[in-house]
Amino acid sequence: MAPTTSRPSRQRASSPREGRVNNPHSATRREQIRQRSGLMCGRPVAGQTGRMVGSQDVLTKDQHLLKMMISNLLSLDTAQNTNFMAFVRALKPTFQIPTEPQMNSLLHSVYKEQVKKLQQALGSPEHIVLSCELWSSSPEDSYLTVSCHFVDDRGKLKSFMLKTTSMLGDDSAASIKNHLSAVMEAWKIEEKVHGVVRAGLPQLKGIKTSWLHMPCFADTLNVIFRDMRKNDKLSNILKKCQTIIRFFKNNSDKEQRLQEIKKCPDMRHGKLILYSGDQWLVWLNMLQQLQQQYPAMLMVFAESDRSDLNLSENEIKLINNIVSALLHLSKATSKMKTEGFDTIALIVPIQEMLIKSLEKEQSNNNVAEILLSHCKKEFGDINESKLATSTFLDPRYKNQLGEENKKLARKEIMKAKQDVPPAKMTKVLDRYMAYKPTAKDSNPLSWWIHTGRDKFGELSNLALQKLSIVSTAVPLERAFCRAPDRFSTLRSSLEPENLDMTLFLHSNWSDSS
Repeated sequence: MAPTTSRPSRQRASSPREGRVNNPHSATRREQIRQRSGLMCGRPVAGQTGRMVGSQDVLTKDQHLLKMMISNLLSLDTAQNTNFMAFVRALKPTFQIPTEPQMNSLLHSVYKEQVKKLQQALGSPEHIVLSCELWSSSPEDSYLTVSCHFVDDRGKLKSFMLKTTSMLGDDSAASIKNHLSAVMEAWKIEEKVHGVVRAGLPQLKGIKTSWLHMPCFADTLNVIFRDMRKNDKLSNILKKCQTIIRFFKNNSDKEQRLQEIKKCPDMRHGKLILYSGDQWLVWLNMLQQLQQQYPAMLMVFAESDRSDLNLSENEIKLINNIVSALLHLSKATSKMKTEGFDTIALIVPIQEMLIKSLEKEQSNNNVAEILLSHCKKEFGDINESKLATSTFLDPRYKNQLGEENKKLARKEIMKAKQDVPPAKMTKVLDRYMAYKPTAKDSNPLSWWIHTGRDKFGELSNLALQKLSIVSTAVPLERAFCRAPDRFSTLRSSLEPENLDMTLFLHSNWSDSS
């Protein structure tokens, strides 16, 4: 979403035959040159924030500079960095690099414009879902970031960040609830919000709200892995893996020697990862790299007289079992999109797939057995899932549900649609279930707007409401990241006074400009 811009007016030059006309609205040749020069130097002329070409905004140079800093989560004083200034002047000596106060003023201006556009966009949808993430920039300060999600009139899921606010040292359930309510009130969407997806925030589990709140699916999987790591044997072998990788990370000579050995034809290449967080996917990547490079590591250990870092046969087997078990998680979640947000309707099919695959492997993999037990504990009874209705109303997966989940979904739908005669609603549900499922890569939201609304109109509004609930509280590219989260590090280094505006624009300022 780029800021609204205007274009300098251009009048057709008078021909000699027409004679010269004194038009107060036509710019003189000198004025046109002055306007173009102002734009080329990155300074809009009075009253301009940019130029509109057709329906696309063209940013000024100052705006492009701001957008570069916003997209990379850089502080505003970046433009005054000596080396950055030298680089810009080497490219264009005449470019006037804006001062930090000028950049700050531009930040506020663009932010206000984008807020205004989002306020207008939020006036249309009937149903809105929020997602929230609690994160820390330091042990003493935590922030709550709130985003919104809704379906537009073309059946596309739209997602925008609304607010990032300091918790002022109070992360209690009551404080978080108050902050969420304040965000809804500020954006005038209190009556539209019917659900909140939370990343972490276990303190919200038992709290009563007027809106449904549920955990982020990616966060749930990380919780499962964290609990699995509490097993003594698994904890010990994972710590040893960290020690092995740290041996190379903390010694440049040993790491260089490892790289030299890996140049041999039979050796596997790859970058070692050292990680200690709870994201299971990063651990999987870390262990896979260790597996591939372990033969080369053995040679370095022998040369360094560090036999204590060698893995025994049982330890190697245990690492293989951990990797094999986590690959089931990887395969199951690969059904989700690679970026943005996905509907919550996917969760039940993914859970069922994961449970079945782990049940098959548990007989010869004790780690798969441990992982399976934690999945069942965290998921609950997937045959009578609370998310059954959402999956039932997704035309891609409706026929994949078990009989108990189908009964549960139909019962909830009948209760929600009491304005429709029961006999009529039953016939609609029967016709819907008999309808051919859509392709796995189709858009269920678009289907309900363009097809389902005509064929099963009584269900369409409820379906769009249920399917607009997102599966994760953060974009999928962050939720299932194979590398340590660079985004979290960058946002923690932003100036507190500009944090909310920077993150808001980072999420909402469209890349199309």
